[in-house]
Amino acid sequence: IKRVLVLRNAVTGAASFSNKGINITLQALKEAYPALEVIDRDLTVKQVPILPEEIVGAIQQFKVETEVQKRADALATELIEEIKSVDLIVIGLPRYNFGAPATFKAYIDFICRPGVSFKYGANGPEGLLPNVPVWGVMSAGGLYGEDQYHKWLNVVLSFVGLKTIKFLPIEGVGMGKAEEALATFSASVATSVKEL
Repeated sequence: IKRVLVLRNAVTGAASFSNKGINITLQALKEAYPALEVIDRDLTVKQVPILPEEIVGAIQQFKVETEVQKRADALATELIEEIKSVDLIVIGLPRYNFGAPATFKAYIDFICRPGVSFKYGANGPEGLLPNVPVWGVMSAGGLYGEDQYHKWLNVVLSFVGLKTIKFLPIEGVGMGKAEEALATFSASVATSVKEL
């Protein structure tokens, strides 16, 4: 492992359990791979825009006539190239109202580009991105296990070619189980790093 892409999505910054989980993960990775290069993208600070009609044209149809479209096209290209350049992706995924943060949904809308990250073949959609392993650091106040949130992530990431997905939960933090959840998470990360 030489390079990792980190995607942070928590609006609560350093207090966020998904960010704490990311930091634990990065520490373990850097201990195992001292020369590791990290692209740390905080999507709550440098947000990807939602898709109004003008930007949809740039992302889906490659219309780059206006300055807004040119910026959207350049950002989509940058995000996709980041994925292609790394050996591992670590995504902080807090559970907001039973689903993904809007910041991550906007990111997904920008990386789903026809002919670039996916295409439709004779048997349906085909992901075009390299199958970079993805670790989802999933934090929640309650205890949910694997549910529709996980299913959506599997579908949308596989759609663009990211099919090797591991979920690393930090659950029950709103139920007085934060220390226990972080200890279990740390052990899971240590095992996952050894398996790389």
